[in-house]
Amino acid sequence: MDHKQQTGRPSIDRPWLKYYSEEAIKAPLPERTMYAYLWEQNKDHLDDIALNYYGHSISYGSLFSRVDDAAKAMYGLGVRKGDIVSMCVLNTPETVYSIYAVNKLGAVCNIIEPRTNADQIKARVNAAGSKVLILLDVFYGKIKDILPDTCVEKVLVLSLGASMPLAVRIGFELTKGRKIEKAPRNGSFLPWDRFISQSRSLPPAREAPYKKDSAAAIIYTGGTTGTPKGAMLSNYGVNAVAVQYVLGLHQKRRESFLNIMPPFIAYGFVFGLHTPLCSGLTNILIPSFRPSEIGKLFVKYKPSHYIGVPAHFEQMMSCRELQNKDLSFLYTAGMGGDRVAVAVEEAINAFLLEHHSPSKAMKGYGMTELGSSACTTTIHCNKVGSVGIPLVKNTISIFEPGTEHELTYDQEGEVCITGPGMMLKYYNDPAETEKVAKTHQDGRVWIHSGDIGYMDKDGVLFIIDRMKRVIIRPDGHNVWPSQIESVLARHPAVEACAVVGAPNPEGENGQIPVAFLVLKQGFSKSDRLIQDIDAHSKKCLPERDVALAYYFCDSLPLTPVGKVDYRLLEQTARSEAAALS
Repeated sequence: MDHKQQTGRPSIDRPWLKYYSEEAIKAPLPERTMYAYLWEQNKDHLDDIALNYYGHSISYGSLFSRVDDAAKAMYGLGVRKGDIVSMCVLNTPETVYSIYAVNKLGAVCNIIEPRTNADQIKARVNAAGSKVLILLDVFYGKIKDILPDTCVEKVLVLSLGASMPLAVRIGFELTKGRKIEKAPRNGSFLPWDRFISQSRSLPPAREAPYKKDSAAAIIYTGGTTGTPKGAMLSNYGVNAVAVQYVLGLHQKRRESFLNIMPPFIAYGFVFGLHTPLCSGLTNILIPSFRPSEIGKLFVKYKPSHYIGVPAHFEQMMSCRELQNKDLSFLYTAGMGGDRVAVAVEEAINAFLLEHHSPSKAMKGYGMTELGSSACTTTIHCNKVGSVGIPLVKNTISIFEPGTEHELTYDQEGEVCITGPGMMLKYYNDPAETEKVAKTHQDGRVWIHSGDIGYMDKDGVLFIIDRMKRVIIRPDGHNVWPSQIESVLARHPAVEACAVVGAPNPEGENGQIPVAFLVLKQGFSKSDRLIQDIDAHSKKCLPERDVALAYYFCDSLPLTPVGKVDYRLLEQTARSEAAALS
């Protein structure tokens, strides 16, 4: 097959295919549920280790047995095909069992970020009509007061310590576990151990039949207005992303994968859990990750593969535990969720080489609406500054913003993607779906990313900037300025406000949100007022969405057409940050 003849239109040329084998290009995508594809990939390797949780190894055979037990028990609770089961969880073995049990029954996982505020959790549970909520015990204190106002009838309570090795669990219960407010073991609350024990007398749960457009999960993301939207990911789409990585990367069964990405983001759900398990890897589950602990985790587990955000690799380079350490075990050093500066990428590559890792910085690009990843660097194509080439079944092209006019190579425009990993739609939001998923004259549906970039003649994608005002924190979390602004504007002292991103004071990657405030007459800047505004924000917003600094001004700068001049405010924020450094 000749992939070199070019017309000047990437969507027709697909020059990136020269980096893929014919086998990968022609490989069919599985017409199965997530559960069925996971089984198909591992049914002949049931003795291999699927999960490692604080040193507790769980084989693929045990994984499937526990998924089947959980499916029986959920069916006994009344969970049926098409039902939506809400979840507030982190990476634990019971979380994995729950996700695949729900999927086996043909139900949908509605995975809610537990760090969001209680009212938002309530709204998402009720919008989904969930009668069953799967809850990690550490979040019980947050949601206990809103549960009576939800449609939830049963709460399955998971424990961080349940699957820890005995010695580790005892230590955990005597320290951190003592601080957790325990859910009651009666009424609507059902501890996981009792939930599973009740299933033993039940018949096996039948596996729901597969349909190509069947939803597997609702994963929440921010939108251009700052309002989170639930992207409905299909079984077909989630599997498609996993398969394309199995085809394009050189992972070997029984290698290990360090999983620090939470399951409530697409990066974690698709790329952190499902993809490595479908590759036959050992998934090392880290329920609560602190960047300062990255060195200890590498020394302890020696993972073959790892994904994080660029800031994690900056932390690695300065980590005391990794000085003079041999990282020859690390075959994949993957990063996404944020742009990485060229100088930082080069420094990471030098660090990996110095520590004998065979990997360079493996970058990627994607969106929740695309099932996490749509583009990746490979061992054959990893240009510095790029985010790689489209996954083998994807097509990425550059369009003139606001039009269907496709640009040619090296021309900057909006990055648009079409491929099998695309979401079905936003849950209960057709208007927002139409804004991002657009059918072009070629008959294909294209996801419009809102990002500006270009593609070179090799089919390699480079991201220049974002059309949206999203602020990406150092840990990869997206912060939407308009959401913060709407909260600040409700404070009685605030006349006007604008939120922009300021440089991360602890590294070159990521930004922090800062707010510029105009006070109403009768109010003046004071430490007490700042504390009051901050408390107001923290009451109304998730922890990571609160402005980290407040600047006061007599008026907001405006552009010639009367709009707030955010670019000037960003320059001011950079100057303020430089003055403090």
